[in-house]
Amino acid sequence: MFAAAALLFIGGKSFAQTEKDTVYVFLQDMPDAGIYLPAPPDMLSPQYSDDFAQWQWGKTIRPTDRGQQANDDSQWGINGMIRVHQETLGFEISKEKTPAIYRLLYNVLWTENLSTHNAKRKYMRTRPFAQYNEHTWGRFDNERELRFNGSYPSGHTALGWATALVLSEMVPELQDTLLRTGFQYGESRVIVGAHYQSDVDAGYLCGSTAVAVMHASEYFQKDLAAARKEYCKIKGIKNVSQTEGFPDGSKVFDGPVTEESHRFYGDIIKYYETLPERETERGEQAKIDADNSIEALLKNFSAPAGRELSAEATPAIAALLSYARDNMVKTAAELGRTAPFRERPYVRLNSRRNKTLISEDEEAKKEVTSYPSTNAELGWGMALLLVEIMPRETANDILTRGFEYGRSRIIAGYSYPTDVQTGRLWGSATLAHLHTDPAFQKLLQDAKDELNPQAKGKKKNRK
Repeated sequence: MFAAAALLFIGGKSFAQTEKDTVYVFLQDMPDAGIYLPAPPDMLSPQYSDDFAQWQWGKTIRPTDRGQQANDDSQWGINGMIRVHQETLGFEISKEKTPAIYRLLYNVLWTENLSTHNAKRKYMRTRPFAQYNEHTWGRFDNERELRFNGSYPSGHTALGWATALVLSEMVPELQDTLLRTGFQYGESRVIVGAHYQSDVDAGYLCGSTAVAVMHASEYFQKDLAAARKEYCKIKGIKNVSQTEGFPDGSKVFDGPVTEESHRFYGDIIKYYETLPERETERGEQAKIDADNSIEALLKNFSAPAGRELSAEATPAIAALLSYARDNMVKTAAELGRTAPFRERPYVRLNSRRNKTLISEDEEAKKEVTSYPSTNAELGWGMALLLVEIMPRETANDILTRGFEYGRSRIIAGYSYPTDVQTGRLWGSATLAHLHTDPAFQKLLQDAKDELNPQAKGKKKNRK
């Protein structure tokens, strides 16, 4: 709920909440990334190798046009979002000329900012430029402030990805460009040396989580509708196009990691680090997680949701998740078809130790690409959808299960870590598009009514 005049302490600043300028979700209602995400890699751990390699790669990009873009992308806040997106939208964005769109961007900014708050304070990770006694490449970065602001997760990344998701829902016909811009805005933080890759990866997930929670706010829904109406008025059209196709992942992401890439070794190292988990209870869970049928997914999320989820106990929720699942399987398959083929770890490494946990699947899966991870897309996408409709106190458990559902693919030998991360991001992008689908919207409302029948009764009475 909104408060007429409440104060929040965000990023070292007091921020007044009013009905005009506010957040859609309070900090206490935002899922805690310090709980649902793992800790950042320690510098002495093998997993740090990817962070180090990406930091070195970023420095080689700085003298290029992409480096200049990263330099510009260091601008955080409402002006930064206006700069990177107004060319795509095709008109100038300002508080005076586009008040509805400006308000939406402004409130999304301050809401998503809360998504990284707890994890930043919990870990207070040193940023790469400070760790190695260098300077950032970002011309808008205040090094003195950044030294006292945790590196994990990346706040810039959370902002860029959250804004891209919201705008792609507002104007679906521009979704490819908007999502690409949001993705690169996070990648830019590695190039300028302000963040490690793992900070950026976590930032994307925080941003998608913030958007999921915002969808439960009636004020967000009203602002999104008003912004879309304003866009149509400026463009001289009746409605935004209901784009039939989902986003084109080949236009959003950089594609799978190749063996020539400096990131391939990080994938291999992280894969080998999970092998001992196969002999533990976590390995048994990875076997269970190999089943991505709707029945298995409902059962998988029942415990964290705090109630039985099934076609019998919660038919409306089951129908919603089944519809989302079928579409996410399609989008994962489409991205897999358009991207270069990547052999699965157990095929590429080809040793006795590197068999999968589910041996009967080995031959069948050899011809299926590792990129992106379909299960990771399903796990994170389903978690985001459930967070939108379930009681807030279940969010951290649901998101933890969704994250681990994807990690099971690494443990089982089916996908590399970078394939899993892309799958998660693809789940959030697919979900953003689904929110523009009338059939999905109907199923979503039915699921909400099933969870809260009293609210449904009140709506009928008001009519």
